[in-house]
Amino acid sequence: MANDAQYFKSYRPLLVAAILTAVCAWLMPTTMAEIEAKVDDQIWQIIGNQRQLEQRVVVIDIDEESVARYGSWPWPRERVAKLASKAKQSGVSMLIYDMVFPAVKPGDALLSGELQGVPSVLSQILAIKANNDTQVGVLQSGLEDPKCEAIYPAANAVIANNAVLVSAASSAGHITPNIDSDGVIRSVPSIICYAGKSYPALALAAMAEGYGQSPDFDLIESSSWWSSSHMMRSEGFSAELSIPVNAQGNIHLPWWLPRSSMVSISANDLLEGVVPGNVLEGKWAIIGSTAFGAGDSVVSPQGKLVGGVEVHVQLISALLDNRVPFVPRIANVLQLLVMVLMAVLLGVSAGVKGHKTVYVPLLVAVLLSLMTILMHALILRSEYMLVPWSYGALFCMMSGLLIALSGYAASRRESDVLYQNLSSYLPSHAARWIATQQPIGVLDARHEKVLVLHADLRNFSAWCNHLPAEQAGAVLHAFYTFTGKIVQRMGGDVEEYVGDAVTAVWRGDQADKRALQAANEIISHGEGLLGNQTARDEVPPLAIGIGIEYGEVLAGAFGSSQRRTYTVIGEAVTKAMRLQSLTADIAVSVLIGETAAKQWLADDYQGSVNLESMGEFLLQDATKPMTIYTPAETADNVN
Repeated sequence: MANDAQYFKSYRPLLVAAILTAVCAWLMPTTMAEIEAKVDDQIWQIIGNQRQLEQRVVVIDIDEESVARYGSWPWPRERVAKLASKAKQSGVSMLIYDMVFPAVKPGDALLSGELQGVPSVLSQILAIKANNDTQVGVLQSGLEDPKCEAIYPAANAVIANNAVLVSAASSAGHITPNIDSDGVIRSVPSIICYAGKSYPALALAAMAEGYGQSPDFDLIESSSWWSSSHMMRSEGFSAELSIPVNAQGNIHLPWWLPRSSMVSISANDLLEGVVPGNVLEGKWAIIGSTAFGAGDSVVSPQGKLVGGVEVHVQLISALLDNRVPFVPRIANVLQLLVMVLMAVLLGVSAGVKGHKTVYVPLLVAVLLSLMTILMHALILRSEYMLVPWSYGALFCMMSGLLIALSGYAASRRESDVLYQNLSSYLPSHAARWIATQQPIGVLDARHEKVLVLHADLRNFSAWCNHLPAEQAGAVLHAFYTFTGKIVQRMGGDVEEYVGDAVTAVWRGDQADKRALQAANEIISHGEGLLGNQTARDEVPPLAIGIGIEYGEVLAGAFGSSQRRTYTVIGEAVTKAMRLQSLTADIAVSVLIGETAAKQWLADDYQGSVNLESMGEFLLQDATKPMTIYTPAETADNVN
């Protein structure tokens, strides 16, 4: 059961991430789609770098040079007719007009004549959700289609060409785009319905006209997991053409061609007769305007403001190559499988230990997210599939973050437990100091001014030879415990438990008088606790001796990086130990060194402590004698 609980606990961040991802899919589908579209725009900028010229479709561009020479758009119908005449003389096989002529104007008869002789496809606008129900001109190429109510969008306003031109043109297609909330055009309606009839997009009408077929496409709901949800097909083409559309009847626009790959000639050059004849020979030509002020500019995913004519070139080129991007029906299943794979890899990354528990899952999450986007780009380039990736990346990043936070929390808990254990063996300040450093093999210590209290359990060695180890251990444990508690309560730090002795210090620039009170309490408590153990004739009685002195010490870690110890050394420590040894010789419990006593007996402390001089003594290994003190019988007055 414990293993099952631990297993669930390790995968809990993944479960939480999955729930959060599902919540985002429910509450923020539009936001997620916008994020994915923005990243896809960057991908199109990278993969849309075809260097080979698209020579099958040529743009006749009414550009800045043309409007500078012949005036701003719209041009008189006579000039448009002359442009069409020049294109026909250059040998075009089809003319596509990315412009609408709704009003009847002088020159319509001349333009109508030029619409004949080669296949000519006009443009028309079918507005979806327009503010008013405008109907101008005569719609062309409409077909009775029972599927209009099922999938295709319906228009409520129309701007079409006048009847004179419609009667001469071969067909027409709509130029109504889908413009996303950020102003970028990423799809077009394949068919728009109006008054029960369906009207194809300009590119579809051009394809049908180019192959000499009616723009009558069958809409088939796909049964293949690896194709779009719906396919538009026309068996009349020389090679079967399948056009993927989504459930809303939209075609995802391709952006394979950079502008440098499109063949474009200036309308001015064509009118002036300076265009080589073979440029337009046998080509499909689109007449459109990219001039500033023409009102036909859109923002493409490639990050540029382009003329609408370039959108039609992109789509017609992709239709000719059968390279229209689409979202496969299996897309959601693939995204789910990717998320499962991510969960497995992230679960493995969660098994690392130490500080790696924080950054390894995050690093894995970032790498997996980037790999997901990279795979998306590769599949789009090779298979023309737009496989959704945003929810997989979101799940991955949230999982990595939650695993990292969980690992950090676990690491903190482990660190806290480790620190607690470490501080039970070392002074709290030393434990904190050591825990924050890497092990090193050099001396790592600092000088401090401290008051040292060294307490020893006298005659304990003799008792160890006559008591079972458990009883001797219990006595030593009791001595360590009450001595440590008293020292800590009086503001000191226990530095070492060595054998049957305790070394404690009080840090500061003055000898802390609380150390004397602690010494008195240790003696008093020890007599009460250990008194019952002293009634043994075969061994000397247990007693406590304490030495106290003030001075500078060296505190730090000593030893190799593989095995170090923390201790305090210095003259004050040595004197405190020597004073403690002397307590047994002169039969007193507490002896105080000269330096500590002088501070306590100074004017600032007058009356706060009561010490009695024991005379001068030459301590072991000392070079000169020193005056030592012991608390007087009135030492109970120490504050």
